Amino acid sequence: MAWTTPKTDWEVGELMRSGAMNAVGENLVELDRVRKTVAVHTTTADIAIPNSRTFVDIDSNFNLTITTAGGDVLVHFHGVVVNHPLRIDVEVDGTRLGHDEYGLRRGEVDHELVNFTHLVQNLSAGSHTFKLQGRNHRTTLRSHAQFWVREI
Repeated sequence: MAWTTPKTDWEVGELMRSGAMNAVGENLVELDRVRKTVAVHTTTADIAIPNSRTFVDIDSNFNLTITTAGGDVLVHFHGVVVNHPLRIDVEVDGTRLGHDEYGLRRGEVDHELVNFTHLVQNLSAGSHTFKLQGRNHRTTLRSHAQFWVREI
């Protein structure tokens, strides 16, 4: 089903016909489908994050693509970092969200829970790719780390 532009030029006393009522029901289904647009990845094993002085993809499984109706998207990550400092950022369609060398979040101590939720506003309708990236020196991300994106 697809979105149908609803009738807006109703006249006083005009009866609602079955086609108009069906369009309302189909639009409600479409709104519910869009609201549930989500992509998620949860690790099942530890990941040795590539050693890099610049931001690189942490793991290709953390490259998530969703198709949005246009608007806002929530981006979330949580995971335990082991060994050395880690800077974490998210790249959306080739552009990093963080604006400095630290990215969106940094982990500084051994066995630290690193997490963030970030609102990306006013994305255009269409397909968007979100990549979890890191900058580090010999860091491991423990299993059960999770990265997700959801249109809201």
